[in-house]
Amino acid sequence: MTALGILTLTALAACGDSSTAPGGESEVISRVTLTLTPSSGGAALTAYVDDADGNGPGAPSAQVGALALTRGVTYTGSVKFENRLATPVEDITQEVISEANEHSVFYTVSSTGVTLTTTDVDGQNRPLGVRFSKVMGAAAAPGAGTVRVLLCHYGSSPKVATATACTGDTDINVSFNVNIAG
Repeated sequence: MTALGILTLTALAACGDSSTAPGGESEVISRVTLTLTPSSGGAALTAYVDDADGNGPGAPSAQVGALALTRGVTYTGSVKFENRLATPVEDITQEVISEANEHSVFYTVSSTGVTLTTTDVDGQNRPLGVRFSKVMGAAAAPGAGTVRVLLCHYGSSPKVATATACTGDTDINVSFNVNIAG
């Protein structure tokens, strides 16, 4: 089974560089990669999308890679943010991790019977979300669905451990298509 190869991109912006003066240019995110690996072993499933002009006006490419998932399987997951327009390529994920107290990654799964839990935390033991566990329950609805990835940057608004939605600035908000085998 293959996942639909279309990516919905509702916004593409980037994190500000902590070494940049206020009002300076922000980092560019030109690729977002989602990786899911069965916890019991097996091949990793990876999909990504490129935005050829970073946070510019051009439309991003279609999703590359299929996310074909199986009911009853638990997956470990991670998300990676990159600036592939720079030489050498910049791993923006490392900035998110090093500034974990100012970031959270939120996930929304459209399919029923699926649980997604972040497994990493910041320096104050609040969820970060670069790494996660995804449980495909036996009752997970088969068929097409989406996993929405939202990177939130907390500048002037405080990050709280119990947040279920972004109360800061949205750095990126993308949805990956998945297919759940029945």
